[in-house]
Amino acid sequence: MCRIGCAWLSSFALVCLLVACGSTAAPPSESPLEAGVLDAALPDGAPPDAGEFDAGDSDAGDSDAGDYDAGEFDAGDSDAGDFDAGDFDAGDFDASTPDAAVPPPAPECPDLGLDPTAGTIHYVCDCGLSSAPGCVNGDDLAAGDAPERPWRTLGKARVAFGTLAAGDTVAFCRGGSFVVDAASGTRWNNANCRADHPCVVRDYAPPGAVGALERPIIEATSGGNAFALEDGGPSDHEEGYVILNLIVRGIGSGVGFFVYNDIDDVLLCNLSLEGFAIGIQVAGSNAAGPGSDAVNSRIVLRNSTILRNSEQGWLGGCESCAIEHCQFEDNGFRGGVFYHNIYLSSPNDLVTHGMRVVGNTLHRAAIVAGQCQGVSLVGHGKHDDLLIEGNVVTEDIGAAGQGCWGIAIDSGYGTAEAFQRVVVRGNTVSNVGNVGIGLSACQGCVVENNVVVQEQPFDTHAIAVPDRARGPEDLPMSDAIVRNNSIYFGASSGGIGVLLGEEGTGYRLVSNAVQYAGSGAAWRCFRLGPAATAFAADDYNLCSAPGAASTWVEGTGDLAAWRLATGFDLHSLVADPQFASLVGPAYDLRAGSSASPLVGNGAPLDSSPTDRDGLSRDATPDLGAYERR
Repeated sequence: MCRIGCAWLSSFALVCLLVACGSTAAPPSESPLEAGVLDAALPDGAPPDAGEFDAGDSDAGDSDAGDYDAGEFDAGDSDAGDFDAGDFDAGDFDASTPDAAVPPPAPECPDLGLDPTAGTIHYVCDCGLSSAPGCVNGDDLAAGDAPERPWRTLGKARVAFGTLAAGDTVAFCRGGSFVVDAASGTRWNNANCRADHPCVVRDYAPPGAVGALERPIIEATSGGNAFALEDGGPSDHEEGYVILNLIVRGIGSGVGFFVYNDIDDVLLCNLSLEGFAIGIQVAGSNAAGPGSDAVNSRIVLRNSTILRNSEQGWLGGCESCAIEHCQFEDNGFRGGVFYHNIYLSSPNDLVTHGMRVVGNTLHRAAIVAGQCQGVSLVGHGKHDDLLIEGNVVTEDIGAAGQGCWGIAIDSGYGTAEAFQRVVVRGNTVSNVGNVGIGLSACQGCVVENNVVVQEQPFDTHAIAVPDRARGPEDLPMSDAIVRNNSIYFGASSGGIGVLLGEEGTGYRLVSNAVQYAGSGAAWRCFRLGPAATAFAADDYNLCSAPGAASTWVEGTGDLAAWRLATGFDLHSLVADPQFASLVGPAYDLRAGSSASPLVGNGAPLDSSPTDRDGLSRDATPDLGAYERR
């Protein structure tokens, strides 16, 4: 029978979640994945419902929504389209375009806020316990208008932020250490800032500084939030915040950056968020006030490190949110399947559009008793045009349990969930445990040009579409494409290379390369269903498992038997792919030479137009994630 599990996901709310049904040997009707291959205690867990977060509750010391006349601020005064795409725009990648090249290198953080011709600069310098030698305290009674006359406290700066004009800056001294005074408030909000003329919070070099000083350190020593980008009561539209070059530390509770109540066009860049319950949370909104759409949009986290937060590194979602070129490590250690490095949700049960997770590294997710026990990068709820590209998701061999998954965009709630046109492209997922890449309740989704490696000593799925049974309320699966993925299973592992199907039609499985170095009797190259008629294309694949039973598709036998039964895979190969290197942690799954059977044997029409390095594929494309040149 099913049971309900409850967890405190933060200081804000108790959330109860449906934990897996049945024993670890779940009957096939309960899951599309075979019992014994996948632990039926599927990584799961709902995020806090955004409706449970009353922004007015999180900071009693701040002014309530009654102090703000929503009618004085017209959200239409600022066109979010003016937001400079070069610095902030989360819409650079169109997830609905499956042939886009790999993401470019991480853009630099913009050098905004210290040009005195652009706006007023307010300087702040405090020398707390973590400050550098030679730090000189400011004074809250000083003018604060020059590095030689800084204010001192974070509280002074926070209050001043609420009065800034568009384009103004609050600058903290490098080498300084600042304490969050939770009793006086943690909200940073300002209705004057604009997407095309943002308010800036950043660092500055104090007078006489010698050498490179550490970024300003902001410490939430009494617990709770460090920065709450929100206001209370009905949502008032705010936009245009840029926060740069800070170290933000907690003591095990609260949220580093909490975004709530119609906040748009925020760039968080070159930050270190460490020691909170949640590193950054983009929640939902209260009911809309005048001039507000009650939706958060274009929140961008870039070039930052999110470390050792007990519940989630990132939690939430919004319109065109982006997480790009960040490092996530050792988040979610509070315990098991509820916790993750990155948790994408759809607050207020709205559909998010155009979110992207690009170029990040994720390691040590939900470590309990020395083992990963949860999904490192998970998405639940309702997401359209989600792009997950160029990320590296890894765990150490021996440090992943069967509850550990790599990337999973799938149903996990008891309410309706749906994913459309999700693209999972060019990622590297190694040694995560039970599922490398998984999707469910997804239509028109693409999994391409990924490298998946498994050397953990148990059975697994490299790619599973679907990775779990959807609820009757969820979107039915159809029209998924799995192509040009390179997969390697080590000798001590086993399981299934690719699972695809189970319901619906329009599936395409082409140009994938799979190698298994072991001898497990339960090995299968592919598991496909429910019937051959569900597939629009199934051909030009390669699978090598010379030490295992010759099972091409589960239930059908070897490649010859599968061809005879279905007419599929007429151009597919049983051959050693001759990958360049199977030695971890690098695992180079390119063709080792021009003589490799990977070269020139991909699907001429159905392969991905570009490989994971952004190279265009030629008229005779290669199998797997790379095109040899």
